Amino acid sequence: MADQLALAFADRHAGHEANLAAATAAHRRYRETVETVLADLVAAGAPFTADDVRKAIPDDVAAEAHSPNVLPSVLGTWAARRVIVSCGEYRSRRRSRRASRNRVWIARTAEAAA
Repeated sequence: MADQLALAFADRHAGHEANLAAATAAHRRYRETVETVLADLVAAGAPFTADDVRKAIPDDVAAEAHSPNVLPSVLGTWAARRVIVSCGEYRSRRRSRRASRNRVWIARTAEAAA
């Protein structure tokens, strides 16, 4: 069972990397903007959600996203690097996310200080 779990995590991380590579095209600013907003939220040290990141992205940049999975891929990558850690769950008000597991995130250093 542990081997299958390791394979599943490897596949998930490979999917994150492929999605992020596609979002890095020179004419696309969405991934860069997501990373900038996320860095600001991490620096603030307060808990945040994916919805908080989405709200901070200008509409013209959000319209260029090639995939709805860019933001989750960035969050997953930052979590895998242990830059952010989950500190809870919440119910999203977004219709497409109501039945999903939605995490509240915090900078790893802020979580350790709390």
